[in-house]
Amino acid sequence: MVAIVATVIVAVVAAWCSKPTSGGASWTTGGPPNPNPGISSGASSSTAAPATASGRFLGHWHVHDGSLDITPTTATINSSPGAGPCMQNPQVACSESDTLTVVSGNDTELTLTVTAVSYKLSSGQTTSVSGNAGPSTAVGDSVQLVWQAQGLLKQTVLNGFPGWQGGNPYWCGAGISPGDQQLCGA
Repeated sequence: MVAIVATVIVAVVAAWCSKPTSGGASWTTGGPPNPNPGISSGASSSTAAPATASGRFLGHWHVHDGSLDITPTTATINSSPGAGPCMQNPQVACSESDTLTVVSGNDTELTLTVTAVSYKLSSGQTTSVSGNAGPSTAVGDSVQLVWQAQGLLKQTVLNGFPGWQGGNPYWCGAGISPGDQQLCGA
């Protein structure tokens, strides 16, 4: 009797497993059908590719007392608030360095978001606190750069960057025309 029951169970399971599912596949070709085909039932091996900057944005850019260096996936902004406050109070930041990551971009626009902020004091010490009164750049602040012409970018603050409000929106780089150089205080 046990042998008959076991044989029937094996036959039923074998028949059910070889029966095609709605997608034409069966258990024997990769496990049970997913009851929610829009939802992945396993770990995904694919990950989103990181955003990269177009080649026309790569390189060294400047404006007044600031510089911007853009690589394919990151950027660094270094700015100097001037020697006056720094020389009067050694606890006040002499320069700021912002590390940014490329969030999105194409041949005409590039969006960057701040991932780290540091300050250098007159003693050469690096700190995460500016020492200056008022709001300062913070992680999460973001900016969009728009290609204007060879060697000329225009920035728009998307979030934060309180020190940039009302400032010069242009960055100058290699190959800028003599007429555009004045836009960056060069």
